[in-house]
Amino acid sequence: MQLFFYANSGNGHKDRLEAAIHGVVPAERVEFFESFDDFRERLHCLIEPNSIAVLLAGNREELLKMQMLRKLLPEIFVVLVLPDRSENTIGLAHALLPRFLTQIDDPFTDLQEVLFKMVRSSR
Repeated sequence: MQLFFYANSGNGHKDRLEAAIHGVVPAERVEFFESFDDFRERLHCLIEPNSIAVLLAGNREELLKMQMLRKLLPEIFVVLVLPDRSENTIGLAHALLPRFLTQIDDPFTDLQEVLFKMVRSSR
């Protein structure tokens, strides 16, 4: 199992989300990407079974950009952090077939619980 974490370097919630991830997943299992292009290229390489991608969409434009990844993510469990809970945003998010959705302002405790269960079941 690998965990891929994508968060744009300009996003102020990145550090808080990264801390939540490292509270559950050992650092050596996490590949961090600040560049969307680097993350997309990584998805073209070999990926371990039961891998997880935590994607932080800081705004609607970034979520729209993530739609380009749809065909690269079918074998990866997606956890998506959204900028808001609007109907349009939720609709776009579901196109990525996420296992879990949360909002950028949430405390990430539910996200940690979900990651813990995903990691435990991948062993």
